[in-house]
Amino acid sequence: MRFYQRAFRYFCRKKNKSVLLFLCFFITSTMILCGTMVLQTAQATSRSMWEKTGTKIILKDQKGENEIQRELASQFLELPHVTKINRIASHTAYPGDFMPVIVKDDESDQGASVTIQAYDNTEIDGSFAEEKYRLLDGNPIKEDHSGILVNSLLAELNGFQIGDPLTFVAENGNTATGEITGIFFSGIERKQDASIISAYRIENQIFVDHALFETLYGDEGYSSIAVYTDDPENLSSLRQQIEPFVAGDDIDITTSDLLYHQMQAPLEQVIRISSLMLVLIIITAVIVISLLLCMWMRTRTKEMAVFISLGISKGSLFLQAMTESFSLFALSVIGAVVISSLFAGQFMHSLFETYELAVIANAGLSKTHLLTLLLLGSVIVFIAVGISIVQILRANPRNTLSKMEG
Repeated sequence: MRFYQRAFRYFCRKKNKSVLLFLCFFITSTMILCGTMVLQTAQATSRSMWEKTGTKIILKDQKGENEIQRELASQFLELPHVTKINRIASHTAYPGDFMPVIVKDDESDQGASVTIQAYDNTEIDGSFAEEKYRLLDGNPIKEDHSGILVNSLLAELNGFQIGDPLTFVAENGNTATGEITGIFFSGIERKQDASIISAYRIENQIFVDHALFETLYGDEGYSSIAVYTDDPENLSSLRQQIEPFVAGDDIDITTSDLLYHQMQAPLEQVIRISSLMLVLIIITAVIVISLLLCMWMRTRTKEMAVFISLGISKGSLFLQAMTESFSLFALSVIGAVVISSLFAGQFMHSLFETYELAVIANAGLSKTHLLTLLLLGSVIVFIAVGISIVQILRANPRNTLSKMEG
């Protein structure tokens, strides 16, 4: 009779013991799977949060002019761990085929001009990112989506709609035409002081892409550059690499990683606690299952000695004991997976909702969690079975039988 046949017959004879051992494995598997899901989800969230929290270094011209050299942008992109940059430039221009919003009579040149601001991406920096302005219709300006964003009051005054052309005239006589791709609103337009020059009013703030801005002003530089990184932990090192590029210039350098640290702190706590819990679960499982198997193996000492006397190898007996435990462990894994699949979403959401990380956390049961459970569970079974059967296999079967008969 082969070892797996003996293992099956033992299940049939010792149903109560098998059920009790299965419950131990089921509780252990469920706890390991939950702990693994929390730990690995927190670790994955921590990694993905590097890019999603917008950790960056901001270079800004102290005079508010476009004095940051254009060549710096390409040099910053070559630095390690820099994922993208957002160039920002600002200048006044004259309307070519529309009227600005004018609240008071102003005979100066700025009274009939507007302020155009050029961005690579209006969603991640500036007034839109700070939610001072809200896009009512259309699409934002991005690296792959150019266009012009105008205020809703300016659009209402001139009858603009999405897709209409807009022409600007620079002080140097250059002209540029673009297409309106978005209309935004602030909510405080009518609360502005009437003494504000028309060019600086919210209604006359127009956002454009860099291609249109360069058509008007050529090789003029930038007023600000945001340098984004995928490695927030080494933000200070990146700043040291950037500082030599602007040494001696009137440029402020600031870092923006507050959101990252606010979200990283609770994540680190979750990682530490879940790691400790996982270690305690494994140690406890090894101790409890080993003690349980040791008690049962003592009642099987005579059985094992008889098998050895009949010529069954000790290796076959070891495989039988392993088959018994691994079979029950495999059934417990199936039960743990079913339970975790049903309740994992609510459990993970309730855990990460406190830290406002549920959106970033990709919470759910995955193959990685299952493989981790199989690996850790196999280690627990191997150690527990080995501890429980080693003394029996090392003993001389003749001495064992004679002691029992005596």
